[in-house]
Amino acid sequence: MSNFCCTFAASKVMSNKRKGTKMPPKKETANIEEKNNLFVEAGKFCLDIAKLIFGGVILAGLMKQDIEYMSLFLIGLGVVVIFAFLGFRLIAKSKSKK
Repeated sequence: MSNFCCTFAASKVMSNKRKGTKMPPKKETANIEEKNNLFVEAGKFCLDIAKLIFGGVILAGLMKQDIEYMSLFLIGLGVVVIFAFLGFRLIAKSKSKK
């Protein structure tokens, strides 16, 4: 049984070489692509956090509770700007390394 599996796998590799199909990318290239994907996903995550904080600030501002609105909006706006900048920066970093 194992002889059959080895023969089958070897014949598949040989048939792929004959057809001219591309071999898998080198390990270095795969690592760079994984790193770029990680930067993109981290950037998207930061942008999602910025959107959630922005929505939370708006909803907290609409509630009729004892909150100092000016500090709420200033701190919320500051955190949203930081996360949005970080998210866009990470996405731009991934595109510049290609």
